[in-house]
Amino acid sequence: MSLYKKILMAFLIFIILPLLILGWGSYTLSQNLIESKFNEQTELTMKAVGRNIRYVLKEANYFSDYHSIIKPDIGLILKDLNTYSSNRNSDLPNYETEIRKSLLSYSPILSVALYSKTGVTETATNISSKFISYDQLKSSPVFEEVKKLNGIPKWIGPKEHKELQLNDTYFYQIRLIRDLYSTEELGMSIVQLQLKELENTFNLYNSDNLKSHRYMVMNKNGLVIFDNQNQELQGQNLLSMISEKLEPNQPFYSKSVTFQDEKNIISFYPLALEDLGASDWIVVSVTPWQYVTGQIQTIMTWIAVLIGLILVSAIIFNFVFVNRIIRFILHIVKAMKKVERGDLDTRVIINEKDETTILARGFNSLVARIHDLVEEVKLQQNRQNKAELMLLQAQIKPHFLFNTLESINVLAIQNQGVKVSKMVHRLGKMLRISIYDKEEISIRNELVHLRSYLEIQEFRFEDSFKYEIHIPEHLLDYSILKLTLQPFVENCIQHGFEDIEYMGNIRIYAQEEHDGIAIYIEDNGIGLTNEQLARFHYSLELNSSYESKDVVDGERGGLGLGNVADRIRIKYGSRYGIFICSQQNIGTTIKCVIPKYRGE
Repeated sequence: MSLYKKILMAFLIFIILPLLILGWGSYTLSQNLIESKFNEQTELTMKAVGRNIRYVLKEANYFSDYHSIIKPDIGLILKDLNTYSSNRNSDLPNYETEIRKSLLSYSPILSVALYSKTGVTETATNISSKFISYDQLKSSPVFEEVKKLNGIPKWIGPKEHKELQLNDTYFYQIRLIRDLYSTEELGMSIVQLQLKELENTFNLYNSDNLKSHRYMVMNKNGLVIFDNQNQELQGQNLLSMISEKLEPNQPFYSKSVTFQDEKNIISFYPLALEDLGASDWIVVSVTPWQYVTGQIQTIMTWIAVLIGLILVSAIIFNFVFVNRIIRFILHIVKAMKKVERGDLDTRVIINEKDETTILARGFNSLVARIHDLVEEVKLQQNRQNKAELMLLQAQIKPHFLFNTLESINVLAIQNQGVKVSKMVHRLGKMLRISIYDKEEISIRNELVHLRSYLEIQEFRFEDSFKYEIHIPEHLLDYSILKLTLQPFVENCIQHGFEDIEYMGNIRIYAQEEHDGIAIYIEDNGIGLTNEQLARFHYSLELNSSYESKDVVDGERGGLGLGNVADRIRIKYGSRYGIFICSQQNIGTTIKCVIPKYRGE
């Protein structure tokens, strides 16, 4: 992974991600904390509301109990009505005045309807009210529920039990009335009430005129029977208006939901008014989230904006400052790779005036110093190679003279003047080339030197060997290090043909190979062992019968093949040199590879 990607990943992981986590965590924690504290306060408020509602219903039940049971005004009326049949309503006495003096004396009660067991109905009202018949009451499921309560009132909220066709604005109390002493069932009563105290109770806990909180009362099915905001939702199912799943039947349950296209906290508190006849009433509180968070929401918004600005600043810092440094480092790395490939002329351009300038100057100074050191090493190496070459050439020259003079000496002892003259003439040609002041000569002149040597050796080893030279004419003008081929032929004669009982044969030929010239020297001598070949390939100078012998009279007996290979390598490079292929008692082939060019 590149440095840029590593820095970018570290920037995202260690800066951007922690900032986002911190912002989101702070926001979520504050929201949860606010909601938790608000729920605690709401629970206390709703318990107080529940106590007030209990008080309102309890007061209404007490008044109804007083006139229906303790002071049996209503019971006496029903007992009298039971003596009449429902089809003799024209003969019924009028009990409206008695009802007004009893139940209607309680201001929340607006109307009263009494139903005897025989179906006779007696009513009294302070407003224009429509009363249901006994048959309607009896056919309703409410009738059996009231009978099961056995005297405990059943409260019906607005728009509950629409089959009774009651007024949708008021609360109703339906109860079974029995005789106080005989517990005989006398009939039922329906009381219509306007519970302003209920509305006042909710308003008491609204400090900003009903705008911050909304209180409702619903039954267990979710039907709203009271809404303190202009009765807007009365008769509607609250649970169906909220998409989230709610659990309103818990002792206290609160959840943030979307209600009427706005986020709200909705809380449920079951009233537990079974003893008062309202067994399934649940108080509901709806509070806008904006009201709950208040100034905290504004603070969190500013914090979010601040974190956003910090993130933007961090990103700008990363792409402007950090990226510039990374680009500079990558530029340095690219320059270092060029230097690694050998381009010592590479330099880093200096444009800034900070610490990167010091780094760039240091790099440029280091590369310049390396360049100078390399040039110095090259110069020293060239001097060393030249000295080695001069030493090798100094070794070659005495070697030629030693062997040739030895041959002339033998002929002179034998009084062969003509042969001595020819050998001296050939020796003169060889010395003329040997003392030539240039390192390289043409292949043509090298062959003149080689033939002079071979002719001298023919005088010395008469009828011991023969030779062939086949070099293409177009290769003769290319350059070669002087005194390159003669050592190979000398080793063939003196060591390859040593102690053989057959005619020795030397064959010299050449051919082009790619951009070089390969010169082959073949003989049918005694060959080399595998050990000798291995030692040569590991650049060890051979010390065998095939190589030159040990020191004779204070001088080396000859020039080793390793020395010739060194001369070629020093002059032309490691691509060039000699290769040996040999087999014992079969012969040896030496391949000498030199570059194809016209030099000095």
